[in-house]
Amino acid sequence: MNTTSDPQYTWDLTGYFPIGDEISMVSEPGGRKASGFKDLWVWSQGMALTRQVYALTRRFPKEEMFGLTSQLRRAAVSVPSNVAEGWARNKVGYLQLGLTYSRGSVAEIETQLLIAVDEGYITEEEARPIIDLLNGLSAALLSFIGSLELKK
Repeated sequence: MNTTSDPQYTWDLTGYFPIGDEISMVSEPGGRKASGFKDLWVWSQGMALTRQVYALTRRFPKEEMFGLTSQLRRAAVSVPSNVAEGWARNKVGYLQLGLTYSRGSVAEIETQLLIAVDEGYITEEEARPIIDLLNGLSAALLSFIGSLELKK
């Protein structure tokens, strides 16, 4: 199959992927309808995650402002941002790609929280509520990605 001239595919840095049908409304896992990115459970949980990460990192040492604090905050912001961007591109494949990027950021945040625990900036008990949220969000993103695969 020659994907370079096939209108069903678009170029991305990772290669060619199907962009699928246009979206204006999707069913989330569980059948709930969404007509905009703010209706998506994964977006709202990403926003909650961002608030929690910002609150937690306010207690980090000042010398980490441009290190781990910045990294954690940027990764947290990217979770709902990538969901919104994927939705706004109005193709199933783009939404799927945005959800995939969000899931990568979720793993990045967990890793960075574990580093913060190792460095003594926070305790495991302080990290636990965010890690629990990350685990649920990661599973939901994976489920949503899978359900969109059926729409392509």
